[in-house]
Amino acid sequence: MKLEDKSRINRPLDEVYTLVRDELSKLVPYLLNVDKIETIERSEVAGKVKLVNHWYAKAEIPSVAKKFVKPDLLAWKDLAEWDNSTHSVTYSLESFLGNDLFDANGTNTFVAIDEKTTELTVSCEVKIYPDKVPGVPRFLAKKVAPHIESFIEKLLGPNLTSLGEGLNRYFEQN
Repeated sequence: MKLEDKSRINRPLDEVYTLVRDELSKLVPYLLNVDKIETIERSEVAGKVKLVNHWYAKAEIPSVAKKFVKPDLLAWKDLAEWDNSTHSVTYSLESFLGNDLFDANGTNTFVAIDEKTTELTVSCEVKIYPDKVPGVPRFLAKKVAPHIESFIEKLLGPNLTSLGEGLNRYFEQN
C-alpha cells in the first residue's frame, strides 16, 4: 500500500523542518492515535542527522484480534536520516515484534512555498505480513490475517498521513 499526503503549513520552512526533526514529541497531542514518541538515538555528521525514534500508538484492538495482538504491535521503531541540504528525511519503520511483520519505507520532503509557507510531502510504501504476527496459530492465520492487516493499516496510515494536519494544529495553538 502506498501512503501519500501533501500539506501546506503556514510557517517558514526552517521552523517546520526543525520542529519535526528535533522536537517531534511536541506534536504528539496533535497526531492521530499516538500516545508518545521517544528519541532513542541521535547522531549528526556532515549535514545529516540520524535519528531512532520509538512511536507508541493508542488504538482500539478489534475483538477478533485481541487474543493475538500484544502491546508491542502498537509500537514501532522509526529509523530516519535527515538531509539538511535538501530538507528531507528518508526512513524505515520496524515493528518491535521483529523486522518481518511489515516493510515500511518512505521519504518526507519540506519545501518553502514562500517565506511564510511550507509544503510537506509524506510518501511511504507499506507491505504488511499479518500471517507473521507471533502467537497466531497456523490454522487461524488465514482467517485472522485480514483483520490484523486492516488493524495495522489503520494504525500506521493515519500516523503517517496526518503529520501536516497535526503541524497546523500545533502552530495554531502555540
